[in-house]
Amino acid sequence: MRIKMYMKNKSKANKITNNENIDEYIKIDIRARGYYLISHVKDSINISDLKRISFIAEENKDKKLLLYCHSGATAAEFGDKLVELGYNNIYYYDDNYFNMPDSWIVKNS
Repeated sequence: MRIKMYMKNKSKANKITNNENIDEYIKIDIRARGYYLISHVKDSINISDLKRISFIAEENKDKKLLLYCHSGATAAEFGDKLVELGYNNIYYYDDNYFNMPDSWIVKNS
């Protein structure tokens, strides 16, 4: 049994759920590099700089960008700022990283 120990985050960006197919998204892990190296979402890139993420959003307006972090709080905050900058292709995972489906995760040993 998983216990949720956080509050849902509010953002102008779109939320995704565990039931969605994320293959079509550009997945951006905004956690610290060390956490990314331990495990991350398959085919994700590790960028924690909002300005660099905005460049990716600008260059890929026709694609969906998925932001995720530890709890969804930073992803929601970054998503909010990106939407305020005019990007409508921003999505975020509003849950604890460890609640993601195992099929999404790559673990490095």
